[in-house]
Amino acid sequence: MEEQKRDRLVSIVLHSVLGVVLVGLLVFVALKNGNGEYYDLVINKALSKSINGNWAKTAFATLFSVIAEYPAYIILPIFGPMLFYCNDLIEEKYRVVFKIAMVVLTFGGWVILCFKSEVMDMLNEAGFDGTVFYVVMGIVSVICAGLSVFLGRFIPKKTRYTLFKFAIFAITYLLVALVINQGLKMLWHRMRFRDMLKENALGNDGYSYFTPWYTPDTSKIELNPDYEYTSFPSGHANSATHIFLLCALWECLPKWREKKWLKYVLTASCFLFVVLSALSRICDDAHFLSDVVFSSMLSYGIYRLLKYLYFRKGTNFACANEALAKME
Repeated sequence: MEEQKRDRLVSIVLHSVLGVVLVGLLVFVALKNGNGEYYDLVINKALSKSINGNWAKTAFATLFSVIAEYPAYIILPIFGPMLFYCNDLIEEKYRVVFKIAMVVLTFGGWVILCFKSEVMDMLNEAGFDGTVFYVVMGIVSVICAGLSVFLGRFIPKKTRYTLFKFAIFAITYLLVALVINQGLKMLWHRMRFRDMLKENALGNDGYSYFTPWYTPDTSKIELNPDYEYTSFPSGHANSATHIFLLCALWECLPKWREKKWLKYVLTASCFLFVVLSALSRICDDAHFLSDVVFSSMLSYGIYRLLKYLYFRKGTNFACANEALAKME
């Protein structure tokens, strides 16, 4: 009991310090330097590798622009099929609806992977786009979803029951964070730094279209239909923060919980992954520091809130615990 109290106190202190630092960063980038420029913009100018509007992707930025999305994007393809075969934990009158929902979510997960990931964007840039792209990726989504549901039957029943609560929590976290993050993008309509560089290359003052992070662009300036006015908040930072689900998984797996050191390794690794993913988006001219900081804070806040709601009582999802007890 004393150890639990100590761990809780340490967690509160660390989260408080981290919160103060991140809020401090948001305040700092909203200030202007002696030249009247927002520090948010100054930082991007300093880290950008682009020359005269020619976008220069570094190896670091390219790597994390790909892998940063997958902590969120693999949730539905993995846990949708697993939950499909957990229908015996659901009240009988809801089982058919539950199975249909899991198929839909699994298919939706593969659609996201095929149409939203950075890899697919690279295929578009290479010329693989248009009708052919959508048809091929649609077929791939259907095949992969069907294969995933089929392979889900081979997941051991004990594993399915053990991870039942975690899977529901992970999917809920994904959907809530995705909806909120995308909703803010549509509301804020912030111009990306790389698009400002394109305007500079055309002889215009692209930096004049910069808006501070706390101000939605209600005018919805459309200079070019090819520009993405979705800088704030960062989708990649939101997705990368889903890596913290590994910390929740540690609490769900008995063999993992036996290794106390693993908890600290996972937490440190997840934190490092999020920091590198966020930094890569700035180096890639895709986002401002405020975009990635706010998105990470928002996503992590949703994670902590849902984790508390789902795991605060051992009686939550008692059906899975009862099923596991019967297997003992």
